[in-house]
Amino acid sequence: MKQRKQRRDKIARLISWGHWFTFFNILLVLAIGTLYIEATEAPGSALGVIYLMLNWIGHFAFLPFIVFIILIFPFCLMVPFSRILRGIATLVASFGLIALVADALFYRQYGYHLNTYSLSQLATDAETAFAGASFLILIGMLLIFVVLLIFELGLANIAWKRLDRLQEKHWGNAFSAVFVLCFLASHSIHVWADAVFYTPITKQDDMFPLSYPTTAKTLMSKHGLLVEQRLEATESLIRTGTSIDLMYPTRALQCARVSEAPNTLLVALHKLDTNTLQALQTEFPVLQEYASTVIGHPNSQSALFELIYALPDLYQQPIDEANKQPVYFSTLRDYRVEFTLQNYSETQLLPAPIAEFTAFNLPEPAAFIGLAVDDTLSEDVTRVIRRQLQQNSQVIIVGLQPDMAAEKESFSSNAMKVTLLHTDNVALQAQPLVLLTDLMPTVLSGYMNCVDNADAYSIGINLTDEQRRMPVMTSFGHDLVVYDEQMTSIIKADASIRTFDNAELKLLPGVSPATPVLVDGIRKLKRFSRDKDNE
Repeated sequence: MKQRKQRRDKIARLISWGHWFTFFNILLVLAIGTLYIEATEAPGSALGVIYLMLNWIGHFAFLPFIVFIILIFPFCLMVPFSRILRGIATLVASFGLIALVADALFYRQYGYHLNTYSLSQLATDAETAFAGASFLILIGMLLIFVVLLIFELGLANIAWKRLDRLQEKHWGNAFSAVFVLCFLASHSIHVWADAVFYTPITKQDDMFPLSYPTTAKTLMSKHGLLVEQRLEATESLIRTGTSIDLMYPTRALQCARVSEAPNTLLVALHKLDTNTLQALQTEFPVLQEYASTVIGHPNSQSALFELIYALPDLYQQPIDEANKQPVYFSTLRDYRVEFTLQNYSETQLLPAPIAEFTAFNLPEPAAFIGLAVDDTLSEDVTRVIRRQLQQNSQVIIVGLQPDMAAEKESFSSNAMKVTLLHTDNVALQAQPLVLLTDLMPTVLSGYMNCVDNADAYSIGINLTDEQRRMPVMTSFGHDLVVYDEQMTSIIKADASIRTFDNAELKLLPGVSPATPVLVDGIRKLKRFSRDKDNE
């Protein structure tokens, strides 16, 4: 019994030491956390600042605490020896701190957090500055780690030697209460901000590492709370759904070069009707028709914009006014991938920023992407296709504008369907629905491997290795359309919604997509827009 009591007392003492060791590390982590705040744009409102402070305290108190619970507390029970435990805790804390310091320094330089791709980007940029720079960075981080290791070892020993004095203090519980309250308050405020789209708060979501704030969607799906506020904010968002304050791209592309990149030809025809399809398959039997439904656009010029920029047509005017070329152009140039654009059409107009563009004109490119545009299957396009097939290039041919005359619902998937042909070396997955905005991310995936897939420059997905989740929202002029498995909803500029079933095209009075579907759909569409309504 005496031995058991001694063991319990020893374990209790070790746990108490672990709490104080964690507390001092929380203070240190909070200090490092100020680097993120200093490097980020101010929230822009008093409530945004209050949330920032609460989130800073709550989040950076939570990180060391969860590390203690997962990695140190079990050793207090299994290895109740103070020297061993202090050694383990010192190593754990040092590795955690060096990771946080490295991430904070990287965030200050690039504006996003460390990952495998950003490490590659850091090494590339360092070597661009001067040869051996990446090695010097590694040596510098090792030195910082040694300093942190010595500091943590001293901190662990001081906390152990003065544990009795520390246990006499009464402010430990008070600080713990403050940390917990800040954590809960920050998540509660974020739920409200997410429900009403309060931008000064929601734009802070990616500021801190390993931050996953609670959203209104999560809370509503569990408890049905904040429904009225969500509905009001949703209606307001719908009324301004097609208004864009351009922010393209949202951040610098985080991509790595794909080795042994292929050559690709993408052909866009005004209309790819039955006769043209038969002519293509007769002339080029290696081409196969993609079985999934591909949605075109009623306006072929808007369709061409969507194809090239991988953005819905609601960005067409802002892009033209800002005179912005596709953001992936610069990355392709860096990777020595030639991009050519041949417009053989007499009626098709290219987007204004690239109206005069024909090629990068790179000397000795590593690979190429060719885009050919025409009204129909002309001799010029036929010659280009034949030449690229002989060279075993990837070939994708798509119609831009569907034939909608026979359908009573002009935005139904059948009415909007266009044909897509491709060669065997383009391995497209079966999808419930495909948009024109998906084609360029699919092509570019063979040349650059981005950390967030195509999210930094596109609304589309990579059809070769991603699976689209329904429902999906897109835009046709001032109309927003939500495609789901069983029904399609059309949202007009006045926020009125008309829904019909996909099988018989019958109107479904009083039926509309769920609020989270509308909210998430519009948010994805407006990824490249600054929302200033709440600032």
